[in-house]
Amino acid sequence: MTCNPNWPEILHELRPGEEANDRPNLTSRVFNMKLNALLKDLLQNGVLGTAVVDIHVVEWQKRGLPHGHILIILSSQDKSRDNNDYDRIVCAELLDKSTHPELYNIVTSRMLHGPCGAIHPSCPCMVNGVCSKGYPKTFQPQTEDSTSSYPTYRRRDDGRTFTHPM
Repeated sequence: MTCNPNWPEILHELRPGEEANDRPNLTSRVFNMKLNALLKDLLQNGVLGTAVVDIHVVEWQKRGLPHGHILIILSSQDKSRDNNDYDRIVCAELLDKSTHPELYNIVTSRMLHGPCGAIHPSCPCMVNGVCSKGYPKTFQPQTEDSTSSYPTYRRRDDGRTFTHPM
């Protein structure tokens, strides 16, 4: 979980000319509030299942914002067993902009990699002219296990695409 400098709780408290990273006291309090809400959902409300083990750490990124890593181990009956279980929890597809405009805007403004590649060869992810993170990803009709221990998530070719503005 990464602190979003555009959270309304942060923007509302900034003085004219200030940026979020000018106010570590503010960003850390807002981040802590939101982290605690997420941890409550994960650990007490069991949104992913019953957590039997959990740990989290918070660190500060170079640009001055807090970032948290959370590890939970779910009970045996709640662990993902197959690709359908992954699809129940993880979505790597763009939502329909007309039916979910707010979520579409959040995903396209905060959660997509890029721009990189030929249109932005100086991007930090570029190594020898290729994106080191493997983007753009190919369409995938169904989630599959991969040899890297990370699944390749379903990303159906439904005609929805997004191009980063330069």
